[in-house]
This record gives sequence, structure tokens and C-alpha cells, in this order.
Amino acid sequence: MYHYRLKILIILCVGGLVIAVGRLMTLQTFQAKKARQELVEMRKKPLKQRPTVRGKILDRYGNPLAIDKPAFFLHINYQLTRYRDSRWREACILRSLTKDKTRAETECQLYEEKWKEDIEDLEQSIDLAWQLADVSREEIEENVKQINNQIWEQSRYIWWKRRNQEKTWLQYRTKRESILVTDIVAVDLAEMYQTYPLVELKTPQDLQRAQIELLRLTHLEIKSEAKRDYPYGSAACQLIGWVAPWRQSEAEIFKDDDYMSYTPGEVVGKFGLEKVYEPVLRGRRGAVRYDVEGILLERIEPQYGRDVRLTIDIDLQQKIETLLADTTLKNKNRSYAAVVLEVANNDILAITSTPVFDLNTIRKKENYNRVFDSSKRKIWEHKAMERNYPPGSTVKPLILTAGLEERKITANEIISCGYQPPPKSWPRCISQWKFHNPHDNKWANNGRNAIRGSCNIYFSRLANRLDARELQEWLFNFGYGRDILPTFLPEDISEKEAAGRHIRQACGNIIYGVQKEAYTDFSQVPDIPSRRMSEKRYWGIGQGNLRVTVLQVANALSAVARGGIYKQPRLIDTAGDSINQPAERSLGLSRRTLDVVRDGMWAVVNESGGTANKVFSKSSLRTERDMKIYGKTGSTQNPSVAWFECFAEEESGRAIVIVVLVEGGLSGSGEAAPLGEKILDLANRAGYIGRKIDE
Repeated sequence: MYHYRLKILIILCVGGLVIAVGRLMTLQTFQAKKARQELVEMRKKPLKQRPTVRGKILDRYGNPLAIDKPAFFLHINYQLTRYRDSRWREACILRSLTKDKTRAETECQLYEEKWKEDIEDLEQSIDLAWQLADVSREEIEENVKQINNQIWEQSRYIWWKRRNQEKTWLQYRTKRESILVTDIVAVDLAEMYQTYPLVELKTPQDLQRAQIELLRLTHLEIKSEAKRDYPYGSAACQLIGWVAPWRQSEAEIFKDDDYMSYTPGEVVGKFGLEKVYEPVLRGRRGAVRYDVEGILLERIEPQYGRDVRLTIDIDLQQKIETLLADTTLKNKNRSYAAVVLEVANNDILAITSTPVFDLNTIRKKENYNRVFDSSKRKIWEHKAMERNYPPGSTVKPLILTAGLEERKITANEIISCGYQPPPKSWPRCISQWKFHNPHDNKWANNGRNAIRGSCNIYFSRLANRLDARELQEWLFNFGYGRDILPTFLPEDISEKEAAGRHIRQACGNIIYGVQKEAYTDFSQVPDIPSRRMSEKRYWGIGQGNLRVTVLQVANALSAVARGGIYKQPRLIDTAGDSINQPAERSLGLSRRTLDVVRDGMWAVVNESGGTANKVFSKSSLRTERDMKIYGKTGSTQNPSVAWFECFAEEESGRAIVIVVLVEGGLSGSGEAAPLGEKILDLANRAGYIGRKIDE
């Protein structure tokens, strides 16, 4: 019996040993890799994401107009800033109320026992930031407010979205105010435990002092991050735009991409090209993962945002802005706009609008209010692209072109401009009533000379001869009544990302009434009512309800300078991308028509009696720079606007177009033409046209 039991025990022991050895062999041979993998996973730290790096906005020569630069910021945690949010405090008080305590007792207890130390820490943090940074205490408090607003709005949206998965952002906007504060404060987000920039530490001394102070204020933190910088300050400010912290509605575009979605503290394009090209400029963040011993386990390389290169020459742009800004200071009630086009490719070399503002300081409250509270001047609006004006006499070369091509007049046919005033409701020529020296006393008032002297009698009669539909079509073909500036987003940008991203521009007006949208095809343009055929005579002199932008005027003149070849203007340099190039088309103009129009515009500048001749008669531009100048002045009333347009060309074939507008100006020849002559001089010195003179 004893031997039997001993045998059973030995068998059990041997069996257990065999199982153990077998299991060990299995682990070492078949499951070793899995076991090691599980051990590594246990030792891994969470994936740490790196910030995105935004692409640059460059001028035609690669000069950076907007660029991310490294900077040091004093960061503060939302767990501290929330004590300055009255909504959060109110919600906490409401959630803490009990039956046996009044509101006053609850509020007192929270402030005195639970919140007192944190509130003191927050005030000390604000004081420290104020002492370190060259900003006011009000600005720092505003930054705290923005941090609180961002988290509050995000919490409110998340609470709503969790209960309304299928509904859209627009539906949320209608319901957001009805969400209870006690529900909002109950939301717990990772963003609530992250830090946010409070002030920038601009000098090494500020950084050193902050490091010392942080030894006792442990709830603050110093972080380095990219800061958007605009090296040229106010140059092209309305065009470039700026960035600012994102809002929940703006975060929807990349919410499904872990490496492009917006994280707290990041910025988004808010205005101008920064906003339009957000999907291009926005980079993809990288990430790293370490184990508990600090050994690198994984690295995801970041993808920097792509650059956006413009056709403008920022040095020329800046010089023109300086010229116009000086003029603005002398005439504080006036604003100015100017466009310079390179004719061959129709590249925009400069496009200016004054007054201007500094992009590096626009987010300061007083500067932001100055720009956006000026309801009349609308400093944020680019006057060359976004504002409609009556074209005045700058339209007359186009009216003559239409009349000659439609055979409503011949080149040498005379329309008399004598002492006799025109019939009632017909425009009167300024030469008749202002100078008492009608054009009939100066020359044979044919098409060429009518442009030379800007005769209202001639062009109102000629426009009246044109069929209304013909007149509208010619204006449309020259680029009026339509959006002419393409945006050119890369092909790999999705429809969702590209939605609503267009360069801001007005379309003008080529209908009777108010044109509310841009037309893409002439068949969309409504007819002028038969009872309003008198409108044509005022369109012939660029008045009535005809409206254009400064860029449209420059673009139309560029087509004339190219010999009747129409192109859209280019602002975005697509670097040889044949897909994103403006299409060109012939307007079908005869050489004879072009010669008559060009001859008249040459006489405006170069012959006695030309409306711009006094400005250019003593200018070295006309006599010493090896170029021919063709121009046209214009002015309107109600509203008062002064215009000057010109194109200059040289024997090599190079040519540029310049258009200047003066809001509130009374005389194209007296106010706009002198500015045009100075801008042409700047373009010549920059090497774009003619022979440069020795400086």
C-alpha cells in the first residue's frame, strides 16, 4: 500500500514537472515575442505630440511676409484661470447648494475655504506677468478671459454634441444659450489640465527673472513655441491677414485628423490670405514616445505647412504704401488705393489700400477696435479689391473700343462739343461749363481727341448709340460685373477644406439696380429695362449706377495694353503649375481700334490739352527713361472719387499698368495723376519698366 502511494506521488511530481517545463519552453519559444511586447507596452509612456509649424507667406522673391518664429511664453493652467470666470464660479455655487445651506453661506464657504488660496495664486500670477512683459495689466486680464472663454465654449459644445451626434454646428448655435451652466461645468476635458500662453517673454532678462520667480510659483510654466511674425509690419496688411486662437466652429475642418486637429494654444487664420489658405499653411504635428527610462521608442516626423508665394514685390508695395500714407496724413479725410500689374503675365506687383495697420499688434484691443470700429473708413477692407466705385472717365477707352468694334462710329467721325449746352438729362462736358472753352475750339473732336480731353459730350452720345446689351457685354468681357481674382487652392485640398475659401473681392455692377452676385457667364446678366435706356449715357462717362473695383480697372487696361488679350490677374504664384494658370482669351479687337484708343491715351500724357499732360510734361519718366506712357484721368461726384490709370511700355515689349484712386478726390488730373507719376517712378527704379536713372 505504501509503495503504491509513493508511485502515485512520484508520477504526480514528474507530471507537474513535465507540464512546468513544457510551459516554460512554450513561453520561451512561441510566446517570448508577445511577452516582451507586453512588457514594453507596460513600460511605454503616452505618445507626446509636438506642435505644428505653419507655412510661410512669401513675396515673389521669397521674402517672408508671414513666418513662424520661436518665442518663449509664460504659460498658466486653466485650473487657475477659471477662478476669474464668473460663469464657472456661478455654476460651482449652484452645484454646491444644499437644503440646509443658503446661497450666501455656500458662496462664502467656497470663497473663504476652498478658493481663497487659488484666487491669491492667480492674482500673483497676473502681477508677475504684468511686471515681466511690456503690456498692460488689462491686456493680461484679457488673455485670461480668452483662455476661459475658449474652454467654456468648448465644454458647452462637447456637452451638446454628446447628446446630439447627428446635428450640425448651425443647429448648435441656435441652442447654445439654453444649455445650463451646471451642465457645462460638469464636462471634464483634457484641455482643462493644459497650460496656455499668458504673456511673451521677449528679452533674456525677462526669461531669467521668470525662471527665478517660478521657483515659488509652481503653477506657472515657461514654454517655447512658434509665434506668427509679420516682418514688414503694415505692408499688405489687408491682403495677408493674421492668425488668432481658434474657436470651436473653426476646429471642425480637421477634427477627424489627430495630427492636424487644433489643440489648446494653437492659432488659426482669421483674416485675409492667412484664413483663405489655412488648409495649405496648416502643418501636421509630429509625435514622440519614450519608455519609463527615457529611451526613445517611436518618432513621427512633423510635416511643416506648405508655403504660399505671392506675385507681389513687397519692397515696391511698401514704398507705394509709404507714399500713399504720407498723402493720407496731409488729407486725413481721404483714403487711397493703387494697383501695379505686370502686363505679360498679369501678375500683381503691388496692390495697396490706406490707411493701414500693423499686423504684429492688430490683436491688441485698442488697435483691433481702431481698425474695426471705423465704420466709415473700414480700415480692414482692401479698397482696391473689395469696394465698388463709379469708374468715371477711366471707362471711356472701353466705350470707344465698343463703339468702334460695333461700328457705331468711325475713328475720324466728330461729335461736336461746342458752347451749346446738352439737352436736359444729358451729361455736360466739364470743358464747357468749368473752363468755358469747349473742345470744338481746340481740335476736331473725334475719338482720339475725345479721350485726350475726356469729352463727356462725345462719350455720352457714343454710349447712347450702343445697344444696351452690347454695352453690357463689352464691359463684362473686360472683366466688369464678375470676380476676376482666382484663389488657386492646390488640387489635393479636399472640398470640405476648400469650402468658402475665396479671396475677398467685390464684383462691381453692370446692371440697372444693385448687382448682388458675381456673374460667371454673360447669359446670367439681366437686361437693362427699356424704360431705363437713359442709363447708357451716364455709363458712357463712368457714372450712373455703373460700379467697378480698382483691380478691375487695372485688369481691363492690361487687356488693352496686351493688344486685346484678356487674362485674369495673378496674386498667387503657382510656380509653373500649368493647371492653376489663368486662362487667356482674345477679345477680337482689330488693330485699327487698338491704335485709335492707344493714340488717344498717349495724347492724354504727351500732348498739350491732354488731361495728364501738365503732370508729365516736365517728368523725366516721359523723356529720359526709354518708355512710352499712355494714360487716362477720371473723376466722379456722388461719391467724389479721383482716378488715374496708365500703362507704360518699352521697345523690348515689357509693360506695366498702374491705377490710382483717391476717395474724396475732386480731380483726376490734379490729385490722382501726380500719385500715378510717382508710383511709375518707383516701378522704374525697381527695374520693372524703362531705363533706370542713376540714383
